[in-house]
Amino acid sequence: MIFDAGRLSHAYIVSESAMADTLAMAVVCGVRDGDRPCLRCVHCEKASRHIHPDIAVVGKLEDKQIVTVDQIRLLKKDVYVVPNEADQKAYIVNDAEKMNESAQSAILRILEEPPAHAVFILCTENPAALLWTVRSRCVELKTHPITKISGDTDVESGDDRSDIEEIVSDFLTALGRDNVMLINCMFRLDKLDRLAFACFLDLLREKVVMSLRENSSQKELVDAESILFKAGEMLDFYVNIGHISGMICSSLLKVDN
Repeated sequence: MIFDAGRLSHAYIVSESAMADTLAMAVVCGVRDGDRPCLRCVHCEKASRHIHPDIAVVGKLEDKQIVTVDQIRLLKKDVYVVPNEADQKAYIVNDAEKMNESAQSAILRILEEPPAHAVFILCTENPAALLWTVRSRCVELKTHPITKISGDTDVESGDDRSDIEEIVSDFLTALGRDNVMLINCMFRLDKLDRLAFACFLDLLREKVVMSLRENSSQKELVDAESILFKAGEMLDFYVNIGHISGMICSSLLKVDN
């Protein structure tokens, strides 16, 4: 797995420890421009032997079988300390799904305003167990054949991904223009499971934010970004997907003056 040195994101979700280790190596790699990890520099060599001082690993406590809020608080104290040797620091949270709600809330506060030198890697086979507000601040990498990863990439494939991308595309086309099409999107959203619905929210919010960067004054996009964030919070509280999709669509229906 190769990463563009200039486009590393500040937070990732991965499903395998090997991928987490490779990503952490890419974070501390000495290459300034180009592809990481180079596998040749002193940083990569130390990372491969798990002795790099700028890679920290947090995991569940054996006596509690969870990742506790105290562990995340200790991580937070270290986050704002500048790197020892590399330009950036990598923090791997293994068994991230074992974080209780307090621990997830604590890491969310870090992810909301992370220091520029810190990259967080949440390793879990069950991303759906994470709060949507945590997931929405991370790039989710899947274990599919990949040649290069950039900071804006959400890597996922298969029929489910295609279906979600189609709904997102139709949703953006309908926004502020076509109420019938928007309502049709709502009916299609009702058929998604919670994980697929979370992926829909992630992708749609990413597209909306990107569009806002180009046109920050467009009211439909401003409203959509706020409503999608609210939808994510509702998903975290296990509100029925039908209620959430209904809230999204009813809030964004075009009203003729």
